[in-house]
Amino acid sequence: MKHLTLVVTAATFLVSAALAAPPVKKPGAKAAAKPPAKTAAAAPDAGRSGLFWDAWYTITVNKTIHYSYYNEKLGLKDGKILYQSKSWKQEEGYINEEQIGAMSSNAPDLIPMFFNFHSTYRSTETSIDGNVKDGKFLTVKVRKGNTDLPLIKKTIPSNTIFSVFFPIWLRSKLASLKPNQTTGFNTILEDNIEANFGTIPGVVRLELPDQTALRLKTEKLSVNYKDLRTTWYVEKTGKPLMIEIPAQKTLIELVPMETAQSFLDD
Repeated sequence: MKHLTLVVTAATFLVSAALAAPPVKKPGAKAAAKPPAKTAAAAPDAGRSGLFWDAWYTITVNKTIHYSYYNEKLGLKDGKILYQSKSWKQEEGYINEEQIGAMSSNAPDLIPMFFNFHSTYRSTETSIDGNVKDGKFLTVKVRKGNTDLPLIKKTIPSNTIFSVFFPIWLRSKLASLKPNQTTGFNTILEDNIEANFGTIPGVVRLELPDQTALRLKTEKLSVNYKDLRTTWYVEKTGKPLMIEIPAQKTLIELVPMETAQSFLDD
């Protein structure tokens, strides 16, 4: 996610939000619908349209609890960066769904443009639509069930990104980061109704590679976000292959689509 959106939604980013409450697996959960198969395209050049990646992830808690799976797409559309994800989470005997969409400029500062979030918890739906004017004036509409909440208006500080674009931001930093060097970032979490969509800071540090990083042929990074420490194993493109959340005993892994879609069947 909620998603930490690191992640899930990063991957539904910064998934800490998505895992704020411990999942409960009960028998008789409703089966999740299987989305159609998609074929990933090669990463496009700037100014074109096409996918950076179309990836499937699973989220496991305590090594045995199959909590969630999600599909994440990142790419260019008409020269702007587009994010789309859909997740399925097993909670209290139900399969609940969330969708996130967002767009930013295709520039180093990833200027926010708009986002939308939709979730279904049992029969209750929540919809969030955020739009940014001139790169700094955020307006958010929230609807929970049949109720429209008061309109939210914020001024966004400079160098703030939507949380789902963290991997793209990270990609731009990897080449210059040195081992044990840290750098900060600021985000807007796309489902953060409780914090009134305020800016959330985070810190990332490039670590020396461990056995997992060597095996996966990735960079290893420590990310502190919302007072939660996570370890990311990412390709140089910014694409995460594995995310560990030790405090929540949670593991997020890149898997084949077929593995993800059957993850909650057990």
